[in-house]
Amino acid sequence: MNKYIKFSSPFIFLLSLILILVLKTVPSGKLWTNYSVLSVPVSADDSVVMAAINKSGIENTVSQSGQFLPAQLSENSIEISMLRLNYNNPAYSYLNKRNLMFFDKSNTYRLYYIPSGYNAEISEVIKILKGQGIECTKDSSAEYPWLLPLIGILLCAMLFLFSKHKLSFICGSVIPVVYLYGNPFYPVATATCLTLLCLFFISNVWRRKDAVTSLLSRHSIPAMLGIAFLCAFSSSISSGFLFLLAALGTLAALITCWYTEDFLRNKKPFVPVYIRSAKRVSVFAGKTFTILSIVTGAVLLFILLIFVTSTDSIKNSSTKLLYPANANIHDSKLPQFEDYYEWNWNVKTYPYKSLNNSNSSQADFIQFSDFVENEETGIITEETKTLKYDNAFKKDVYDSIDKLQFDSVEKVMKSEGEDFIAGYTAPSSYQINLFGIIMCFICLFILLFIYFSIIIRKGITK
Repeated sequence: MNKYIKFSSPFIFLLSLILILVLKTVPSGKLWTNYSVLSVPVSADDSVVMAAINKSGIENTVSQSGQFLPAQLSENSIEISMLRLNYNNPAYSYLNKRNLMFFDKSNTYRLYYIPSGYNAEISEVIKILKGQGIECTKDSSAEYPWLLPLIGILLCAMLFLFSKHKLSFICGSVIPVVYLYGNPFYPVATATCLTLLCLFFISNVWRRKDAVTSLLSRHSIPAMLGIAFLCAFSSSISSGFLFLLAALGTLAALITCWYTEDFLRNKKPFVPVYIRSAKRVSVFAGKTFTILSIVTGAVLLFILLIFVTSTDSIKNSSTKLLYPANANIHDSKLPQFEDYYEWNWNVKTYPYKSLNNSNSSQADFIQFSDFVENEETGIITEETKTLKYDNAFKKDVYDSIDKLQFDSVEKVMKSEGEDFIAGYTAPSSYQINLFGIIMCFICLFILLFIYFSIIIRKGITK
């Protein structure tokens, strides 16, 4: 068994490291993959905004004023005529939902979807509109928060200086630091602080007798690892699972370090052995208050940065600017693809539905007669047509979006894929939540608890 662990641990370490880098998630202010969103006050004249957009050389802008019926039907067809007669029918509510895609949740701003690649032109539009007294903004990629991984690296370097067994500490610290780099969020940063402190403890009892038992008997160490675990999940589900992967990779790194040392030690004629067991040495390397002050200071600094740099993120959600975008949870007020499919079905089948038959099966299956004239003979023949609301119908409607003769909002939705879910989101992929803030404070409190417990214990001893 030990042989398998010995040879598999380096591969697990490398695999974990690669996966953390590949699956990293960084803050981004971009709401749509292939579109940028320009927002202007609803009071602004649409013609003035569109004039500025066109003047800047931007093409294929998706705007509310540029929307038409999103269906491949003739203007004079019976389906369109019936649609006009029943426009306010609940069966056609999709058109009203569709309009909401051009406003933020509070209806304060009107939105314009501009294809990616027009960053310079959008800046020109904003300059033109501001010159005319119209304040406007665009979603943009958020800057990478370099301060978080930088503080993490500095903390790692300071702990490295005080650690007794530096090789084990630096081997174990690689993945936690890389994990913070790939997930630069405040709860992750505080979780990394606790993880590095636990690795510092491990390095100080490295290869001593009863090291594992000694570490587990100190209840504060398992508690810190548990809080770090919850802290990572409070940031996001993906960050939480990556934390588990990072923990596995860190364990593999320590095992690799252990067996590498064994290999090198076996080549030496004399190998010193630690006399004192792990229980008889300080996990703080004799620098208790210095180490706790450094780690607590780092966590406190992260918490202060939350309030300095993320003020808007921790306000009440009703005060946020929330825009339509691809979200994890759908909003019933916004149009979904299923609404679009149902609208197409109702438009195409309404003229042929029986008014006398209330059978629910008529809702997804229609059969009607159509008369076709032979161009050569002039003979009119009757044909029976069948329409069925199934996956084939939905796929046909989905594929037909590209054939629409205007820049439709459906094309914006389709750019996100068939799994698109319309919901409201802030113009940033990362908004710290209340649970995340609470977990950051819990990280701080456990360090303060350890700090004051040691002070009290020293006082009692004296």
